[in-house]
Amino acid sequence: MTVLLSPDRLAARRLIARGALAPLAQSLRADLTPVVDAGAPWFPAEKARLTRLGGRCPAHGALLEFDPWQPRAHRCPVCGTVYHEEEHYRWWIMNYQLWLAERAVHAATLHALTDDAACGSLAADILRGYARVYDRYPNRDNVLGPTRLFFSTYLEAIWLLQLTVALDLLEGRDGRSALGDEVRERLLRPSATIIASFDEGLSNRQVYNNAAIAAAGAVLGDDALVARATDGPSGLAAHLARGLLADGTWYEGENYHLFAHRGLWYGVHVAEAAGRAISSEGLRRFREAFATPFASALPDFTSPSRRDSQYRVSLRQWRIAESCELGLARGDDERLVAALHALYAPTATPGESGRARSTAEAERNVPPVRLSRHSLGWKSLLFAREALPPLEGRVPSSVHLAGQGIAVLRRDEGRTYLALDYGESGGGHGHPDRLNLWLVVGDARVLEDVGTGSYVDPTLHWYRSTLAHNAPLADGRSQWQTAGALTAYDEGDGASLVSARAAIAPGVTVERSLVVMTNYAIDEVRWTADRVITFDLPMHVDAEFGAAEAWRPATLGGGHGLEDGFDFVASAEHRSGRAGVAFDAAVGDVRVRAWVDCDVPHEWWRCVAPGPPGQGRRRFLVLRARERSGVVRTVWSWTGDVASCSFDAVRTSVLATGGARHEHTRAGSEWRITRLGEPGPSSTTLATTGESDQPGVGRGTGPETPSASDPIPPVVIHPAHGAIPSHLGTLAVPGALDRHDAADTGRSVARFFLGRDHYRRSEARWEDAGAPRAVVAVAAGRSEIVVEVAVSKRSPVFAPPMADNALDNEHPDINSDGVQLYLGSPQGSGRYYSWILVPELPSGRVRVTARTEFGPPVLLTAHACLTVDGWVVRASIPRSALAPIGAADFTLDCIVNEISADRERRGGQLVLSGGHEEWIYLRGDRQDSARALSFHVADD
Repeated sequence: MTVLLSPDRLAARRLIARGALAPLAQSLRADLTPVVDAGAPWFPAEKARLTRLGGRCPAHGALLEFDPWQPRAHRCPVCGTVYHEEEHYRWWIMNYQLWLAERAVHAATLHALTDDAACGSLAADILRGYARVYDRYPNRDNVLGPTRLFFSTYLEAIWLLQLTVALDLLEGRDGRSALGDEVRERLLRPSATIIASFDEGLSNRQVYNNAAIAAAGAVLGDDALVARATDGPSGLAAHLARGLLADGTWYEGENYHLFAHRGLWYGVHVAEAAGRAISSEGLRRFREAFATPFASALPDFTSPSRRDSQYRVSLRQWRIAESCELGLARGDDERLVAALHALYAPTATPGESGRARSTAEAERNVPPVRLSRHSLGWKSLLFAREALPPLEGRVPSSVHLAGQGIAVLRRDEGRTYLALDYGESGGGHGHPDRLNLWLVVGDARVLEDVGTGSYVDPTLHWYRSTLAHNAPLADGRSQWQTAGALTAYDEGDGASLVSARAAIAPGVTVERSLVVMTNYAIDEVRWTADRVITFDLPMHVDAEFGAAEAWRPATLGGGHGLEDGFDFVASAEHRSGRAGVAFDAAVGDVRVRAWVDCDVPHEWWRCVAPGPPGQGRRRFLVLRARERSGVVRTVWSWTGDVASCSFDAVRTSVLATGGARHEHTRAGSEWRITRLGEPGPSSTTLATTGESDQPGVGRGTGPETPSASDPIPPVVIHPAHGAIPSHLGTLAVPGALDRHDAADTGRSVARFFLGRDHYRRSEARWEDAGAPRAVVAVAAGRSEIVVEVAVSKRSPVFAPPMADNALDNEHPDINSDGVQLYLGSPQGSGRYYSWILVPELPSGRVRVTARTEFGPPVLLTAHACLTVDGWVVRASIPRSALAPIGAADFTLDCIVNEISADRERRGGQLVLSGGHEEWIYLRGDRQDSARALSFHVADD
């Protein structure tokens, strides 16, 4: 069995590599010459490390350049400063290990196809070296899954994938050897075992976990590994069926589409080489996915920065050209031909493609440069067509990606781009931005989505807020996680309409309709709620309203949740709203004018917040109203052809500078456009409503969503008679009550024993982590709720107070022995609180940090002490926190963090609501409120 292609096909590729693709082979060999000439490869002694500083310029936030020959010197591409700190070196190691692994498969390919002995020796040296040092790297202090060389499992998977293919190519030419046996035993099997222990479901990262497991299984002759990776619950077949949507887009958005699809390419080829069946629908989606990145491309040939995407990434990358070539290798597609026509345009600026410094499949995007078939990678040498069909371009047109839930309406031969992003929420990399609006004219981004900057910078939480998008929000809170539903998509004479609806908060539904004409567009936003709400509509454009009314400084009120966004806003000022107000903005060389009407009392806010990542802060607008329902209509003009607009209850009138008038009327299920004073058809009718089979409306899954499937009855507590004892240790007596038998209805204290079934792990299982245990006791007095946590641990490690976390943007106190406490009211008051508690012993004090406050401020008091076998902390919270006159019911969850002296990140958690078979990675101090246990205080 071979990993990617049969011996016969490999032999056939030798002729092509020496013939039509010889220039590519020569170009790849030129990349390898410095590596070959350098002699024996070098392997870092340390594992890679993720920190907030590492790999980024402190001044600009830009990624530092990666130079595989400079481990201790790292240059900023913006300011040219060279940094030498240890944090940058440890980040550089991640890139170097991936780069070196890719050099192995790169060299093995040339050896297999061109008989280059020096390349064969280089590949063998890299494989042999890694086999001998692999187990020296510690599987500890990881950020996202177990791994030895890196800090995330998927990075080890990408690395292992390169090495596995490299070994297979060497053995495909030279036969099995002692080197292969050593690599199998000391590298492939142990690494595959680590990767297989961490399943990330439908994440793009799991695509690479699967690919690495399948490839390693094929080389090891382990059919069970191959079967798991291809046909398991989160294997290749599942990703083709559920990760790739019916329109061929990856559910997490364009940026992750490109990454995930490269991983799927490995999986499909490994499965095909192994003779494993792939469904025809899965293959259809896979083939379609080669072309979909170009369907939503912006006019400047960049990918839209939706969700957790890098900002303004050009599609003119050698990897993307290679994807087109690999797609054409599987069958003709005029869309890929047109994409290559653009990618290989000779008018593009010459420059370095970045291939020689490529870090395997963990892309490092570079500025756009001129590309050709000589710019491709080793995969093209193995799979690309011997000759391409004639390359012909085509004008971009409007497109509706129904599975993804985005409609792109283009005008002026693709120069003008408007889009409504309404559907698939995007999973863990999604943003709460349903019904987000785009308007781009050439290079001018009037309304856009700026994606996400660094995952380890606090601004991550701004970019993940609704306020950071051109999308509606209610009551100062980011939208709950939901998918919108299409209600209309129609094309008429010179007019297009898309309309969608989403439930953005409990009891709040918004419908947004976008009508695009040749030189202007109408954006209509309607909301309805079951109560009076604060309705906000951000517009991320720096605009001027004129001098009719002055702006007055004020504070833009809103939620203080981690990702509500309002805490990032500065320099806020407001003015009252009036009917039909107009504003102007200059974006690059494009001047836009907008007329806005809101049918209920409202106000305008002008604020400053983070702009596109790495580009400083910028000004934006918010229209705010406080009503149960309302309508906001905006006419956007970007050509100067609109002279004025007027609005009444049912009609929007647009007067052109040449005297023609368009009257837009929404009547029932129709949007009618009447044209006056111009040639051609006098009217157009577009459908505005219709049945949709798309999910989303009313299916929010945010923190306020009740868990209807939770059958566990509330824990009943009888109030303690008299004062609850103040001395520590009283509640923490031995005893065990599990979650399904937690009520002790005859007493005033409910106790829970936390052990194996409550452990949320990192690299070590509960037994290997020392079998941590704790007892959580909950009691209620007449005026307070008391929670006591007694932890069995001989040598606790309590972190000192730190103003900042050098590792990431989580609170530093999570990396300590301590407690995370979550308290809420199930009575519909919306009150919910969370705290981090770290004992400061031997003083008995507890460092209490409030993390979530939905409701009036609450004073939590706490004390702590050491015990014979560990430590104990007691916290008291006023019952008035849950309701003005006390509460008979509340929800509670408690998490015990544990860390050891040899770690810098916590090792695991004991979770009151259960943590068995869960992983600690990326959880920070957040916990799903729907999981909390319910308590009832049986007052006399």
